[in-house]
Amino acid sequence: MNFDKARHWTVNDLIKIVKNNLTEYKTLEFKSLYALALDAKNEISKDVSSFANSGGGIIIYGIRENKEDLEIYLELEKGLEPNNRFNKEWLENVIFSRVSPKIKGLYINPIKLPNNNYVYVVIIPQSTTAHMAGNNRYYKRHNFKTEPMEDYEVRDVMNRLNKPHLRPFFTAPRHINLDDYTLKTIIMNKGAAFVRHFAIRICIPEIIINENNLLKGRKLQIDNIWYREYLKQSTPNQYIFPGFRTSLNSQFLPLLKAEKSKQHGHLYIYWTIYTDKSSPQNGKTPLNFIIKNRLEENPPAK
Repeated sequence: MNFDKARHWTVNDLIKIVKNNLTEYKTLEFKSLYALALDAKNEISKDVSSFANSGGGIIIYGIRENKEDLEIYLELEKGLEPNNRFNKEWLENVIFSRVSPKIKGLYINPIKLPNNNYVYVVIIPQSTTAHMAGNNRYYKRHNFKTEPMEDYEVRDVMNRLNKPHLRPFFTAPRHINLDDYTLKTIIMNKGAAFVRHFAIRICIPEIIINENNLLKGRKLQIDNIWYREYLKQSTPNQYIFPGFRTSLNSQFLPLLKAEKSKQHGHLYIYWTIYTDKSSPQNGKTPLNFIIKNRLEENPPAK
């Protein structure tokens, strides 16, 4: 699922989200349309501002989370009629009037359902400053929840413009003829500061690594699973300007087994990026997100 194209999502994309039960992404939040109410304006502002103050994200008003035992199942609701008072304009007005300052780049995609009703996808970019909710407090995202921010966290977000913000993106070959493949790593500067030096630490599940490459990385445990650690520093002239990206030479990474990657797609690639004038940035990327619909035994016939 390509979250970068959420502005252009249609009902088919929502059906895929529900069918695949995509509940594991921290940047994707599901809300029932009942969350759009006159007495919920502050709650809306809290949810939206928390994403802007964190890493950005998407809120879908119109997909409900149903809990059954310990499992969560998604359900696409019937939507709101076009003349309902809680339409796109109402939601937009609530966000712009209750979140201060306004979030630049925020976009609401109204998606039309087969019954001619609508659900709303709110795309919230990561901001370069801190945004206050309607109750005059600042919020962040933490473990799928909206939580109040500490004073130092607010100040840190307000200083984003002065600090680099690098983010790694991992891709796999679309087609492979052999059992092994190598991850491609792209580093993007999503901040407003020029980056002169950086280094990255990547931890890959040992179970998906080709046996002949195991000695290449240091062994460690994360969440009771064995991983291998790989390190890479930028080259002397590998600068990254704001909004630019650079590709890393993949030779520092091991060969990975395609079949094992498919079998263990629920595992994560853990990463840490180090830059000058910034604290380490940590994250994890689901293996399924990297290899989904990309690893195939043979390329399709032309």
